[in-house]
Amino acid sequence: MPVPRPADAQLEMRWIQHASALRPVSHWDLRGRLAVRTDSRGGQASLAWRREANRHSIQLNGPFGSGAVRVTQDSQGARLQDAENRVFEAANAEQLVALYTGWNLPIANLDWWLRGLPVPEQPLSRELDDAGRLRLLHQQGWTVQYQEYKRVEEFDLPSRLTLTRPAEGVLPGMEARFVIERWGQVK
Repeated sequence: MPVPRPADAQLEMRWIQHASALRPVSHWDLRGRLAVRTDSRGGQASLAWRREANRHSIQLNGPFGSGAVRVTQDSQGARLQDAENRVFEAANAEQLVALYTGWNLPIANLDWWLRGLPVPEQPLSRELDDAGRLRLLHQQGWTVQYQEYKRVEEFDLPSRLTLTRPAEGVLPGMEARFVIERWGQVK
């Protein structure tokens, strides 16, 4: 006999506790894989993302066969260094990744979505799983599906998630699948 789903009020209380524990997290180190598909092409990369407060360092190995790409962002802006040691700069990491790989990844949003949280103060709709964590999030034109979570220290963090965005204007439809193999230094 299946276990009954918790009442909505109980799920909401679990969500509040879960989100409250994760919001202050400003440091982490994650490793995993990323697969991106647009209407016309796709690609894969291994991913290493280190966040230390407002400083981000994102390493993509193998996007479109281009070798390693390292993107850093802080309050001064963003910088990308490619496998040939060429350096590109822009106001933010999203612009650099889009220019270099053609992937229009919502990196500022991923700062929240990878932790299993919605971007604060932005409209959203959501569905929760039985543990009160995000199962489905619709925000800023994207749908984020959380397929799996992993317990890391005292946190439940996503280990598999898929982002999709339909084609809009000149932007093609896009799907990005993340498999996070390891979370570390979460605090």
